[in-house]
Amino acid sequence: MEKEKVYIVLVNYNGWKDTIECLESVFKLSHMNFQTIVVDNSPTDDSINQIEAWALGKAHKNIVTAHKKLVYPLQPKPIRFRTITQKESERNFYEDQLLIIKAENNKGFSAGNNIAIKYALKRNDFDYCWILNNDTVVEKDSLTKQILFFKENIERKTGILGSKLVNYSNPKEIQAVGGVFSIITYTSKHIGSGLPVSTQKRNLKSIDYAVGASMFLSNNFLVEIGLMNETYFLYYEEIDWAFRAKKKNWYIDWCEDSLVYHKEGASIGSSMKGLKKSNNSDVSSFKSRKIFFNTLQQNKTMFWISSILMIINRLRRLQLKTAVSFCRILIK
Repeated sequence: MEKEKVYIVLVNYNGWKDTIECLESVFKLSHMNFQTIVVDNSPTDDSINQIEAWALGKAHKNIVTAHKKLVYPLQPKPIRFRTITQKESERNFYEDQLLIIKAENNKGFSAGNNIAIKYALKRNDFDYCWILNNDTVVEKDSLTKQILFFKENIERKTGILGSKLVNYSNPKEIQAVGGVFSIITYTSKHIGSGLPVSTQKRNLKSIDYAVGASMFLSNNFLVEIGLMNETYFLYYEEIDWAFRAKKKNWYIDWCEDSLVYHKEGASIGSSMKGLKKSNNSDVSSFKSRKIFFNTLQQNKTMFWISSILMIINRLRRLQLKTAVSFCRILIK
């Protein structure tokens, strides 16, 4: 199975500590035919400098982690890496284990991932692409299990495959295995949240979309469905991708044997620094929700009613600035 090449994609925004911890676990994967691409959306070069120092073995020899068995012993250094600009990624190819691409601008989660996906598609030497949040730590066989899932379900047109996301700070608890989306209220809900990690797949509902912290995709899927929608800065991009996929008869599923430990909120918090200071994740989610509604244009009355109820709820909580931001987004 080593013949299957995988691109593993991480987006970093001032989160180099999380990224390094994640990379240590990634480089211990049992399936070794992969190239890792870190796209840096940070406004300065500090994250890149820190990741380079780690890869050279010059710094960060003591990594604080809640999952020592997945991070330690640390990988032998140096790790073969290369740092390039976004423009260089568009015209050249590289063989290094770790490719660090500096984005020209921080245009959000979708745009950051697309930089790496474009590189992979242009090179066209891979079977799968694994989009992984930088604030995750992965089990050694998590990649192998996902490849096996595709092979064992070859008769199905699997599009986006999620992992069993486990609460990083409480590994006995599921964070999510995916989500369901209501086309009536334009709201989503994670499946499996809070349940014991031993909960079996047959006891859980089917999912409408895979959570963006771990999305495993085939080359064929990316060629047919295309890139992530860069209209979304943060949130709803995975829902948009899933709906586009299902329109062309691709299945959305998750692999219960692929475990990924996720620090929910860490990557979101850092990404939000790319937004105006007065905004927060709540406002960004509401904005993306409106964008998704504009894309589908279904159940308009219920969308407006549910949106107004959201505004009333923020007023009830005395979140006046958030309520005002919601109103501006709604009437725009």
